[in-house]
Amino acid sequence: HVRVNRTITVSSNAHLADGYITMTSFASGDQVHYVCDIGYTPAGGSRYRRCVNGKWTPMLLTCERKSCGSAGEVENGQFVYTGAEFGDTVTAVCNEGYLLVGRGTRTCTNDGWDGRVAVCEAVECEEPQQATNAVRIGTPAQSYMFRSVIGYRCPSGILTGQREIWCTKDGTWSAPPPVCKVRTCDTPNVPNAMWMWKSTPYQYRDIVSFECVRGHVMYGASTVVCGLLMGLSTFSLFSTWPTVLKHN
Repeated sequence: HVRVNRTITVSSNAHLADGYITMTSFASGDQVHYVCDIGYTPAGGSRYRRCVNGKWTPMLLTCERKSCGSAGEVENGQFVYTGAEFGDTVTAVCNEGYLLVGRGTRTCTNDGWDGRVAVCEAVECEEPQQATNAVRIGTPAQSYMFRSVIGYRCPSGILTGQREIWCTKDGTWSAPPPVCKVRTCDTPNVPNAMWMWKSTPYQYRDIVSFECVRGHVMYGASTVVCGLLMGLSTFSLFSTWPTVLKHN
């Protein structure tokens, strides 16, 4: 028998099976076989080579990268792939208004995708600041997720700011809570008339009704309302006062 003392050329992505690695010489007719490298799988061709008259038969085995398939579905997000074969990676990207919790990258290994499917949780806003003189519409929630809306109203006064605020994708409120500004009117000043007197300022939408003192006649409306001056929103006043004249 002819014995061959030479190194066996190894193809890329494949190597000699463990039982042959330490052997340094082979007799004519000896046979060896190959296995694919980690992360690769046989794609065709014979695993075996034979020593014939001092030469090895051609290497026919071909190996290709293993496929890991789908890395899974990300609820409220998606995976962005560089590929789905050995060595490739996927990165989780959350939808607007959601934040990644934990590891967001997976790698295709010899045993499949490592790690676990990523989790995207909704952004949560903290409790908003207390509104000045304004009250919320509806029952307060235990938590405020992305796109949650809070409405406000004024039990009295004028609302300044947004009537509704919402939780944004950044976990902040779209605007600060509104303010209900109290509008007041001066004490009425109608000579020769009587009305219900108040020790506190007249508030927005307060109504005052007048009566003439004996011997006088009223011209104009007998009732006035504390409201905004037409065209201005910085202060309030009563509508036009009635005129009370002495009756002849």
